[in-house]
Amino acid sequence: MNVRTKAILEAAIKQYIREGKPVSSKELAKDYDFGVKDATVRNELNELTQEGFLMQTHTSGGRVPTDKGYQFFVAQTFSDVADTKRIINERYGALAGELKHGKLQDFIKSVSDETQLLGVGKKEKEPTVYKSGFEELVDHLDMDTKQEFQEIVHDFEMLDTRMDALRSRVFGKALPAPQVFIGKQSPITHSENLSVILDSYEIGGEKVVIALIGPKRMDYPKNMKLLKLFHTYFNEYERG
Repeated sequence: MNVRTKAILEAAIKQYIREGKPVSSKELAKDYDFGVKDATVRNELNELTQEGFLMQTHTSGGRVPTDKGYQFFVAQTFSDVADTKRIINERYGALAGELKHGKLQDFIKSVSDETQLLGVGKKEKEPTVYKSGFEELVDHLDMDTKQEFQEIVHDFEMLDTRMDALRSRVFGKALPAPQVFIGKQSPITHSENLSVILDSYEIGGEKVVIALIGPKRMDYPKNMKLLKLFHTYFNEYERG
């Protein structure tokens, strides 16, 4: 994918995440300086739709991202975070302290408040699964049918069982970095309307798994950066 096509796709996904409505070539050409005319942007969107990164809900309507589009966007935004310790100390010291001192329930509540997502956490040697933010999750979801809502509720009810089933996958070997699952790819949710950012840490010799669950239209850069910060911080903390 060339630089211009990539820029147009990223812009389309960012605008959809921000506004929650199908994106048109006219809007993109107006809001972004791609150096080309509206017709060229429209042709690029057509090609991206044919390649499966975007889709049209109506023939004459704008585009929305597909799971493939979200996966591309996540890959582009997942970069290393500089000055981890400084950022943690200045902005997230209290959060890090909660996790460092074993207060997983408080940490999950704080992370949920920070991200406005459903936070989930489990320690390897404890049966309890801590959850916070279900109301925030529901408030930010775009659901059209009763069935979609029932799927979300079922996923929430099954979280304890599914988090426990992650034991061999996550606790056997810590994740190398936060992992992002779009739609039905997720090991702990089955709704196609959800995305999950999953991570694990080893703190004081005990492994902990953390998940952030939200709509596919979540702020991936912000949420991934936050978990990446904690991931790097606790790796350095344990080594130090």
